[in-house]
Amino acid sequence: MKQLGVILLVLVLAAVLYVGGMLFLGWVTKFKPEPLEKVEVISPQNQSYALPKTISDSTVSLMIWNVGYGGLGAEVDFFYDGGKMVTSPKEHVTKNNEGMKNFLEQHSDVDFFLFQEVDRKGKRSHETDQAENFAKVLSNHQYTFTPNYDVLYLPFPFTDPMGRVYGGLQSLSKHASTENLRIALPGITDFPRKLFYLERCLQLQRFPVANGKELIVVNAHFEAYDDGGIKKQQMEVAKKFMDEEFAKGNYVIMGGDWNIAPATFNVKTWEKEPESDALYLKNNDPNYMAGWQVAYDSTVATNRKNKTAFDANKTFTTVIDYYLVSPNLEVESVNGMDLKFAFSDHQPVKLKVRFK
Repeated sequence: MKQLGVILLVLVLAAVLYVGGMLFLGWVTKFKPEPLEKVEVISPQNQSYALPKTISDSTVSLMIWNVGYGGLGAEVDFFYDGGKMVTSPKEHVTKNNEGMKNFLEQHSDVDFFLFQEVDRKGKRSHETDQAENFAKVLSNHQYTFTPNYDVLYLPFPFTDPMGRVYGGLQSLSKHASTENLRIALPGITDFPRKLFYLERCLQLQRFPVANGKELIVVNAHFEAYDDGGIKKQQMEVAKKFMDEEFAKGNYVIMGGDWNIAPATFNVKTWEKEPESDALYLKNNDPNYMAGWQVAYDSTVATNRKNKTAFDANKTFTTVIDYYLVSPNLEVESVNGMDLKFAFSDHQPVKLKVRFK
């Protein structure tokens, strides 16, 4: 009994030291961005291509896509959403990234790409630098990368830690921007999760238009895993910046992963089995940015639930990826791209707008 007691004491002390060590590591290495930061612009890979300094066309096109760090293809059931898988096998990640690059190559004529969950290094993406890989395919586009997930070592789940995570938002454009900003968003405050969690943000870019105004393009990824209160605070920050730019007479487009359905969308459109997860059953406030246009395709799902691998006959799907467009722009078309969730748990959405 005495030996058993010593063994148990050693195990308890080891557990305490491990947990304490992880908390200390999380605290001293915590990613702490400033409320407002300038973002570096990376020139096009094709050095012979000269980026237009002014948008002279009457229309522009955009594409949004949460690429799920290359690890959330159709085969995956993710632990954070009730599944079992923590890190996808390397062959899955390779397949997903190659599929995404092939798709982007086919749509390289798009003016602006807004990507979320882009990894540059980390265990979950098998050290893949997606930002550089996408930039090589979209070689006529400049790009900016804005980190929102920078954790030296993520110790959860304890049986299979996620380890190093470094990812964020990437925006690419065929036009030269004059300003690129990282705008910090309010985040979760519960301990200890906040030590290892995302520091969400907006990525704002400014582009001159031939008529003397500016096009403001905002890449957004709002909170998912909360009761809705944090997301509301984040959206209020976005509203402030968009209102200010529109008041100047500028054109404004915000697109990305909202983690909430548009106000007018029926969230049970593709419900195959009874769904109770509040994340998928809520709609955005219909009065948010009143008078602005919410651009989405109601015929193509943009997100699937990750509790199980994708099954077209069973998996719950919905729309949470879309655009908010200022009243001085005309929405000509918005199309969801149905890839059967082959490469990510989200699907891309393409928008075309005309300057009024």
